[in-house]
Amino acid sequence: MKPILPILFLLFSSVTLHAQQASDYFPNQTGYMWNYKVTPLDSLNNNIDSLAFFRQDSFAVTADYEGKLANIVPTKSGPLETILIQPYNDSLFFHFSGTDGYEYFRVGAMEFFLLSLDSLGIDTTFSFVDFFRALEDWYSVYRFASGVNQEYTLISIDTTISGYPLRFEYLGERLDDETISTEIGNFDCKKFKAIWKVSYVFPPPIGAVELLSTEETCWIAENNWVVRDIIPTNHVDLTLLGIEPFSIPGLKTERIKDVVSMDEAPNTPNRITLYQNYPNPFNPTTTIRFTILDFPAGIGTSGFTTLKVYDVLGNEIVTLVDEEKPAGSYEIEFQSTVGSRQLASGIYYYQLRSGNYIETKKMLMIK
Repeated sequence: MKPILPILFLLFSSVTLHAQQASDYFPNQTGYMWNYKVTPLDSLNNNIDSLAFFRQDSFAVTADYEGKLANIVPTKSGPLETILIQPYNDSLFFHFSGTDGYEYFRVGAMEFFLLSLDSLGIDTTFSFVDFFRALEDWYSVYRFASGVNQEYTLISIDTTISGYPLRFEYLGERLDDETISTEIGNFDCKKFKAIWKVSYVFPPPIGAVELLSTEETCWIAENNWVVRDIIPTNHVDLTLLGIEPFSIPGLKTERIKDVVSMDEAPNTPNRITLYQNYPNPFNPTTTIRFTILDFPAGIGTSGFTTLKVYDVLGNEIVTLVDEEKPAGSYEIEFQSTVGSRQLASGIYYYQLRSGNYIETKKMLMIK
């Protein structure tokens, strides 16, 4: 019987050494682009196609973020007609370690909803915004080696609101693998569910009783990351806290081939516009895009245009444009090396002047 022990040891060692890593599911090259169609869901979780919009994410850079090496993904959402010319207005952050995929939780788009809750004056000593900001951190949401249908706790914290003892929980769960079909192909996916739960904490022996929960299910394909994501419509009843019942519409997000080609976008600018640089954050290069046109009354008649970059102290770093420019769309590349000088990581400002028009935006360079 003894010879079987080393055989079993080698077998388990082989399984461990060749276990699929979480990073295998994320694209390995910066510049990778995700295009999604996002469709709101009605109260019965049916698609509301007339309200569909689009989302575009881009793998910009790998850099340190809040203590971990992060894959930084700028993201933007909007209608088909304008999605390509919109600036990226938020970023997603992912980190991978062994068989765990981490996502950095930020209040982000939740802030408006949380501010609305605070404005209701439920408890003047409690701030929903401050409470959730205190939870901003890295969480191993995607545990690829976890057992199927086994919940794991990411956050569990007790607090009191208006005298009511409540427990807030952030949970994860790996579901059965599933093969799905999308516009860009068929994928064998790992499937995960993330759950936010609020419970009333009764004294023992009753314990915590769930008041409400929201869930998000995502399908992750190798080298593609998320190819489908569904948040069901959530009917919220917080009458215990003096809040009238309400519903939060659901969203279905799915990969598509493209949102629109540049050939389909309008070619003639109808205003002077300075766009957000892309990628942002960046290293070592980024592109600054702007449009100019013949100047209407009140803006000026000169078409002389400058585009300059400044540091946080207002010192000029470089002039990228300094000449007359006819109406049109322009793209200028900015590099983190200016002459013999290597710029430090941090925030920089770029300013467009054309006629009497002036606009300034900020960008982030990360080494």
